[in-house]
Amino acid sequence: MKKIIWLLAFLPLLYIAFKLAWGFEYPRYVSAFIYEHGGAFLGSFPNDPLKFTADLLGITAIQFLIASLSVTPLRSYLKINLVKYRRLLGLWAFAYALMHSLFFFIADNEGSLFMMYTDMMKRPFVLFGASAFVILLMMAVTSHKKVFPRFVKWHKLVYLAAVLIALHYMMSQKVIGMNVAIYVGILAGLLALRLLKR
Repeated sequence: MKKIIWLLAFLPLLYIAFKLAWGFEYPRYVSAFIYEHGGAFLGSFPNDPLKFTADLLGITAIQFLIASLSVTPLRSYLKINLVKYRRLLGLWAFAYALMHSLFFFIADNEGSLFMMYTDMMKRPFVLFGASAFVILLMMAVTSHKKVFPRFVKWHKLVYLAAVLIALHYMMSQKVIGMNVAIYVGILAGLLALRLLKR
């Protein structure tokens, strides 16, 4: 199961590499070869490569967060025990959130903390995303088995992070399409299951 999780974790990065390769002279030939030999469904160079990359990194972070939050309901309601994989899923959620945040920080804010602060004050969804990232960072740092028991109650903040991420995702989109509604709906459902269990 761990090998499957690692494979799934690297697929979005390979997809990004494939899509962006169209913009460079030599890797383009590899992408063209894949495209012509059954990979047409992967598509060619994105119209807005920066937005494409930032969005995919962020969506993948949400997917891994959903997978991590699904572990407890799966055990409680379907008797499927995946608890031993929850930490790995959570760490991958953090890893993609980190890549998403760094990419946004460099591409959108030119690596400037002042610009980032100004952006957070002007656009609330950036503040929500940054706040969720801080929670995920705290959880990642304290997830090791030697320190986890001391911070186990703090890890319940993941549900607050889920709310912030849902707001961040919705507010960052010009139009709330089906994809946004599905991800936000799943996060809301997982949060509702958590509240019902209390």
